Amino acid sequence: MPGPDISGNTLIGRDWTKSVALVVVCIGLVAAAIYGVQLEPDSYRAQRFHQTSFLILPIFSVFGLFAIYRLVIPWGAPVRLSPEGFLDLRAGRRIIPWPEITNVRSASEFVTLTLGRRFRKTYQLSWTQSLLKKVRKSAGPNHLVVADWCLATTPGDLAEAIQAYRAAHSGNPESR
Repeated sequence: MPGPDISGNTLIGRDWTKSVALVVVCIGLVAAAIYGVQLEPDSYRAQRFHQTSFLILPIFSVFGLFAIYRLVIPWGAPVRLSPEGFLDLRAGRRIIPWPEITNVRSASEFVTLTLGRRFRKTYQLSWTQSLLKKVRKSAGPNHLVVADWCLATTPGDLAEAIQAYRAAHSGNPESR
């Protein structure tokens, strides 16, 4: 099987089915939390559900609104690979040049990129990437975590494409 085409730009778009499903799940959790908030607890389980609903409601309301916003307002392919470098619009707005990516690792639903220290200090992460790194304990300070959530590819295929571009365009013989 031939590898990915690395001669030009590769745009990795959203999987619309997953994107709509995410919105539906958020709406369902918000509806359940609204029910739980107004519930009169009469048992231990009902009390736990009532208390947890106060946490779930604001979190998934905000997350759901963000997911709806991203569904309604198209912003193009979130992940872009080009001869110049890698760009994940969900993580940051700057292209990461291929020589600055020192390692690529795929695990479960994530692809982790290790960035050069000097570059990482100047690369501004989005708030969502910062939050993801805090939740993902294995991500170190020089890592960029690329989640496959709602992307039209698998982590293995994404990592393979990143490796192919990196090998062809980094100018680093070690990556080949």
